[in-house]
Amino acid sequence: MKSPAKCHDSLRSHIETVPLVDCHDHSMECGPKYEDAIQVIVNSYFVSDLIGASSEADVGKLNDAKLSVEDRWPILEKAWKRTCHTGYAQVARRVLQEFYDEDELTLDALKRVGQRLVKVEDEDVYVGILDKSNIAVRIVNNCPDVKAVLDGSLKLAPRSKPVIGLPGYHSIKSHAEVRQLMAPLKRTVTSLGEYLDACREIFKGFRKFGAIAFKDQSAYSRPLDYGNPSRAAAEEVFNWFMSDPRRVAAYPDGVKPLDDYLFHEFLRMARDMDFPVQIHTGHMAGIRNDIAKTNAVLMTPVFELHRDVRFDLFHANWPYSGELLYLCKNFPNVSIDFCWTNIIDPVYCQQMFKQALSSVPHGKIHGYGTDMGGRVDWAWGHAAIARDNIAIALAEMVEMEYLSLDEAKEVAHAWLFGNANEFFRLGL
Repeated sequence: MKSPAKCHDSLRSHIETVPLVDCHDHSMECGPKYEDAIQVIVNSYFVSDLIGASSEADVGKLNDAKLSVEDRWPILEKAWKRTCHTGYAQVARRVLQEFYDEDELTLDALKRVGQRLVKVEDEDVYVGILDKSNIAVRIVNNCPDVKAVLDGSLKLAPRSKPVIGLPGYHSIKSHAEVRQLMAPLKRTVTSLGEYLDACREIFKGFRKFGAIAFKDQSAYSRPLDYGNPSRAAAEEVFNWFMSDPRRVAAYPDGVKPLDDYLFHEFLRMARDMDFPVQIHTGHMAGIRNDIAKTNAVLMTPVFELHRDVRFDLFHANWPYSGELLYLCKNFPNVSIDFCWTNIIDPVYCQQMFKQALSSVPHGKIHGYGTDMGGRVDWAWGHAAIARDNIAIALAEMVEMEYLSLDEAKEVAHAWLFGNANEFFRLGL
């Protein structure tokens, strides 16, 4: 992808040299290993596009490595022809070209790919691809063994900085869930106050291990319209299920007072720990989701109340760009994060990068995050598309004489590296 703007090639070459802060990823370790050539294509978020163009049953067959590549090729060929121009497909195309020297997806190409699968599970290969991508650090959210975090024995993928996942701690609805969460501390809690004290101890253990932020993806399971209930209302729910291990609070009405209250309490802990809070907004992984519940504008009262907490709003709130630009312009504690979005909808990003430059302080934009787990070759492809999107957007702003080429280079550096380095206190 490129812009016809005269300065595009010069700007794109400069942007290639800018190191990246990967603002969001899910990698736990190097890998997983490629076992099959079709996995190189039927990978990550592209699976959703393939399902949308075919069916879950067809994609299930594509993932069945017991079937030969020849047997599965007709299914992939048909789905590929219907999906090959999406942002996700662009990553697949680039991976094929860069790592396998294949310009087209054909059966013969897949057979050749199968003979030279990239060993992404090898740490040296993994780091080499991070170097190729010029990724300096990755802010990772996974589901780690909390006990291993607290005793310092957990091994992370190279260049990882962990975050603390919040949803499991505030969406509790039973005695059994509380007991499971407290197991790493080997502690029995009997009151809401004791539970909050224990959570604070766990979060401090994460910080000692190297965590740099909180992350909340509750939009998958509930609307982002957090209320502000009293402690008494929350305790009523907590005490109800803690007093009888057989009870489970019903979603949504039975558990919402406690869920909302704990969320606010954790934001106060974030303030006290000087941790930013990353929030999943907009598009969700998979299919058949309800996008209305994930619009960042639902959190306006939260941003208003917690003015000393820094919020990093994910996925550029796709497809609600206007609402997010408004929030970022009006709330000093709100930043826009384009993680994942660069491949969800590259054209959306190009337009929004231009709008963001003209409507919000450019120091509040985080331009790149893979939001994928595992295979680092796809992270390389995603990074290349993010660089393209920013180059196209800024080149066109230079062309219309909104800013100079030197200023565009400064903005690109801020969006890809400088802003996140400062926001997350990375010290790079």
